Formats: sequence, C-alpha cells, structure tokens
Amino acid sequence: MADEVAVCTKNIFTGNLERFIRFSCTIITLSGAAYFLYNYARSSRKSTKKQQRNKSLEVLFFPDKKLACNSFLQGFGCKRSKCPYAHEETSLSKLIKTISRAKQTLDVCVFTINCHELANAVVELHNNGVTVRVLTDDEQMGSSGSQIQKFREVGILVRHDLSSFFMHHKFAIIDDMILLNGSFNWTRQAVTGNRENVVISNDMHLVKKFKDEFEKLWVEYDPSKRS
Repeated sequence: MADEVAVCTKNIFTGNLERFIRFSCTIITLSGAAYFLYNYARSSRKSTKKQQRNKSLEVLFFPDKKLACNSFLQGFGCKRSKCPYAHEETSLSKLIKTISRAKQTLDVCVFTINCHELANAVVELHNNGVTVRVLTDDEQMGSSGSQIQKFREVGILVRHDLSSFFMHHKFAIIDDMILLNGSFNWTRQAVTGNRENVVISNDMHLVKKFKDEFEKLWVEYDPSKRS
C-alpha cells in the first residue's frame, strides 16, 4: 500500500513538474514575443516621430511686386544706383534657390515655361551635370517667349503630349526628394501678375505620388512610340 502511494505521489509530482515546465516555457516565449513587439512598436513610433520632425513644408505666394535683380539672385551684388529690380528675397528668388539645390536630378512637368530666370537656373543645373527632364504641353512650346527651344539646344531632354487636351500639370521634383507643386506656371505673368502658389514639400509619400505620375507621362510621351 505504501509503495502504491509513493508511486502515485511520484506520478503526480512528475506530472505537475512537466506541466510547470511547459507553462514556464510558454510564459518565457510569450514574454519574449511581447518584449519584441514592444521594442518594434517603440522603434516604429520613434521612426515616425523622426520623419515628422524632418518633414518640411513651405508655401510661396505670387505675385511678387518686382522681379528679383539678377545680380542679387546670383549673389554678386548689384552696383546700379537706380536698379528697377528687387534687391530683397522674393517668392521667385526663393523658388530659384530651391531649384538650384538639385545635385542629381530635376524633373519638371509644367504646362508652359517662358520665365527666363527660371529657365536660366534649369540650364545652369544641366551644365553642372544635373540630369534634367522636362515635360510640357505641345501647344505651349511655340508660344511667345517659350524656353523649350533653349532647353533643347543645350541638350536638355524635353517631351510633350500630342493631345487636344492640355498637359496642365505644374510640378517639379528635385533629387527625388523635394516636391514643388501648385498653380504656378513658369511664366513672367505668373511671377508678377497672377495670384499663384507653390507648395514646397519633402513628404516622401507626396513625392512618390508625383514621381510615379512623371515617370508614367515620360513613358507615354516617348516620341519613339508614336506611329
């Protein structure tokens, strides 16, 4: 009888020990998983907060009261005593400074371009080795003051639509990282006459959306694919 009790007690103890070990292993596994998930969530929150801190947004409004002095734009300093142009920062000068920051690529998708100051900034980037691509509306290429021919003469790649409808976008992408977008056509009238706006953003979600649109149109307007 005593032997049976001992065996029974041993079996109960062994069974309890096995259950305890399994339970402990489960707790350890769950604790490890919970710790991993906690660290992952914490890291994600930190990453999101960092991205939010690093986001920048600026809005430029037009018209400018005057065109910015070219010497002022280039940082030479104007020596004319009665210069009719602005010697202070303007929306145009801010826009040109932003565009001129391009180091690798500049993608321009604008309905019409006849502003010499903006065109000169684009040509200078091209001459400095930046890859520049331009999309525009076919009907606007031959309009008065259009800078498209100048772009082509220096070797900038230009493509256009062939449609009775307008290619009416007005955006540019700098180094696949900065988006310029708004109502602003790259024209003198937009600079000093019209009520216009340009939003400057490095929100990568927005940048990617516009980059995808540019690439889609770049392929669509490939002249080699036209019959």
